[in-house]
Amino acid sequence: MLRFIPALALALAPALAAAQADAPSALPRWEAGLAAGGGRIPDYPGADRSHWRAIAVPWLVYRGPVLRLDERGLRGRFVDTSQWEFDLSATAAFNTRSNPRRAGMPELDYLFGIGPQLVYKGWQGAGGGGASAHFKLRAIGSTDWRRLDSRGATASAELRWREPGVIGPGSMLTASFEPTWASRPLQRYFYEVDASQATAARPAYAARAGYLGSEFGLSLRQRFSRELSWFVAGQVNALHGAANRASPLLAAKTNVSIGAGIVWTPWRSGESADGS
Repeated sequence: MLRFIPALALALAPALAAAQADAPSALPRWEAGLAAGGGRIPDYPGADRSHWRAIAVPWLVYRGPVLRLDERGLRGRFVDTSQWEFDLSATAAFNTRSNPRRAGMPELDYLFGIGPQLVYKGWQGAGGGGASAHFKLRAIGSTDWRRLDSRGATASAELRWREPGVIGPGSMLTASFEPTWASRPLQRYFYEVDASQATAARPAYAARAGYLGSEFGLSLRQRFSRELSWFVAGQVNALHGAANRASPLLAAKTNVSIGAGIVWTPWRSGESADGS
């Protein structure tokens, strides 16, 4: 991936996670073009500061029989039946700079995660609408583009509902709910305060593994034509009852993210995703 593509995908999530409204057999094997968008995103889960992020990047969609890079991220599809799908999924997050609560502490680097995902889609209708359940395990790492560091792992269970055609042909409304649990290394990365970093307003704190928070997402996507689509999204992250709610770095029990953008893909293959 290019440097900022994973960050863009998370910044505008969950809109980019909404599947295409077209029938899979009508989609080309690959599409290429540009994506542009932006959003206001918290510095980290539980931060009381948010920042606007905007970016334009080259955009590539590839729908191979096993490996896929599409609106749902980077995936390796190992099992795909009418009821179940087992694949490899990836995610990423922006870095954090100049957050006042972390003054004098190491800055947070770009985060990325990859791991297996089991999807139950037996509730979905023929047009792709309806509910699906996504069970995810991801190994998490961080990078400043000079080195890579392991940050533990996450486990989550997402319930997703999609409704096609809500504002006309080519549109898709997606709603989701996803609680997440994180291992101690990731919780420490976000919330631990070492004794050497403690201040009068920021006491020392030892983070522990457990519940990280729950995300409620709503997005709307519309494809105007084969080449152009737009999307808007909103997400609420609730950290009430989080394992590290007592950390002085977890300052807000509720975070709100918003995002919007366009995707333009004028170049595409003549071969469809089903090989025809």
